[in-house]
Amino acid sequence: MKYACMFLALAAVLTGCGDDASETPEPPLLNVGHVGHDHQIALYIAALKGRQFLDRYGVGLLPVRDGEVYDLVEGESTLARLRLLKVGGGSRMPAALSRGEIDVGLGGVPAVVNLADDSDVSRGVKIICPLQTDGDMLVMQPDSPVHSWAEFLAEAKRRGRPLVIGYKAPLAVALLVFQGALDAANITWSTQDADDVQVVLHNMRGGRNAIPLITGGTLDGFIMNQPVPAIAEHKGVGKVVASLRDLPPAGKWEDHPCCCVCATGEAFSKHPDALRALLKCIHLGDAYIAAQPAEAAALAATWIKTPPEVERASVPTISYGTLPTDRWRAGLLTWLELMAERDYFTGRFADAPPQDVAAAVCDFTLCNEAAEQLRPTGRLQEAP
Repeated sequence: MKYACMFLALAAVLTGCGDDASETPEPPLLNVGHVGHDHQIALYIAALKGRQFLDRYGVGLLPVRDGEVYDLVEGESTLARLRLLKVGGGSRMPAALSRGEIDVGLGGVPAVVNLADDSDVSRGVKIICPLQTDGDMLVMQPDSPVHSWAEFLAEAKRRGRPLVIGYKAPLAVALLVFQGALDAANITWSTQDADDVQVVLHNMRGGRNAIPLITGGTLDGFIMNQPVPAIAEHKGVGKVVASLRDLPPAGKWEDHPCCCVCATGEAFSKHPDALRALLKCIHLGDAYIAAQPAEAAALAATWIKTPPEVERASVPTISYGTLPTDRWRAGLLTWLELMAERDYFTGRFADAPPQDVAAAVCDFTLCNEAAEQLRPTGRLQEAP
């Protein structure tokens, strides 16, 4: 009896040890901040088509709570649970990164670089993947005599008071392009109320205010990313008169980098497999846009909750792409040069050459690895 009890006790211990050893650790929770507009639909398509992507390509996002929480699955493994949080554009996404509210962020390149400049709050943020280029528009009042960039310049020079043009935030991509174009056209401007300039740039303090401000007559027009320009046209409160990619100097703003994917240093170092798998999903979402643009616009409307006709007008004006091409890298250097000229850098990038800043703020290792792992079977090109 004594030995039987000892045997049972030993068996219980061994069984318990075996259970502990076989337990699978809980996947990490990663908070992913996004802006909620159609520059970022590669992520939204990845979420909406998660089961299809997993079945066909071996990686996908499976919904736990639609629109909010997803399991990131590759093969038979759940690599992470993702919480998708709408954090807003401009400086709001980088601010959420700096406060530790998100681990991965989708937002504008200049705002991310500006965060990286301040090593005290940046949490080692890196740009890890492009998302798209272009998609920024000049919108004017519907009854404005301006119908083109040439007419905008003529109106700015003709009238005796400044044109008031709204912008989303001080680090908005559209603002940098527009200021550069005004300089190239020798149009005087100010970000303060002034009577001795031809254009006053008005901080709308967020894209959500563009429609109310132009409707109320505060603005003669605004510069902003899609889909707000398409919404203004849909509502009949504004008209698109120019794509900012076409503004002077000729060719300088074509394919200008706008949104990117970034991650904190901790997320990059602790969860590379999860980030790589997430970037695979985003690559596949991007390939879906290229292969089925009409369906992509419909999916964008589903996620963003805009009218389908708005996205049918908006999505074709945006150039989607998730690879760091030479052209994208050249566009990044343009931003860095402009930001340096306007004294945006007050931290570790002050006086640094643009190439050094680019090297410090970008790490495309996981982006390129994700693409290479998708390519052998043609998955990157096939995604839908």
